[in-house]
Amino acid sequence: MYRSMTMPLADGAEQAVQLQDEITTLEIRLEDMGMDGDCAYERAMSRLYADMVEERKLRLAAMGQAQEP
Repeated sequence: MYRSMTMPLADGAEQAVQLQDEITTLEIRLEDMGMDGDCAYERAMSRLYADMVEERKLRLAAMGQAQEP
């Protein structure tokens, strides 16, 4: 996964692809773990991944709005 929180994202269409790749990776991990982990650590990680997915979806949506005429 890309370190988008500390490194600049790619520009334009590449940025959208990068964000979508990150969303897909996080969703796969989240699906594998589930939201009801066996321990507090797993539940915390599930919440973190879910938050990261939502943050990236918001960024992707904001990009689309910024590109509209």
